[in-house]
Amino acid sequence: MWTKLNTAGQTGSEGGRILCDEEYGSACRITLEDCGDRFAVTCGVYGAFVHTAFCSDAAVYAAMKAELEQFLQTDTTADDEIAFYESFAARY
Repeated sequence: MWTKLNTAGQTGSEGGRILCDEEYGSACRITLEDCGDRFAVTCGVYGAFVHTAFCSDAAVYAAMKAELEQFLQTDTTADDEIAFYESFAARY
């Protein structure tokens, strides 16, 4: 279950204004920033993976969030996790 964090309006890690910032349990976080000419979506699976995608469409946030949630709800091996992180970063 995603929980909204109280950071909207603050400056994010990419220097933009945070529009949405959510955490999935104690496993993952995803943040959407408005950087003026583009959006930044930064996500991390705690202790394993951090990635930032720059895009012109804020809808990428929802797509990344959905993929992360599905991944976190799946029983995976270490090899599965590496494969997911590599393919996720390549897509975004």
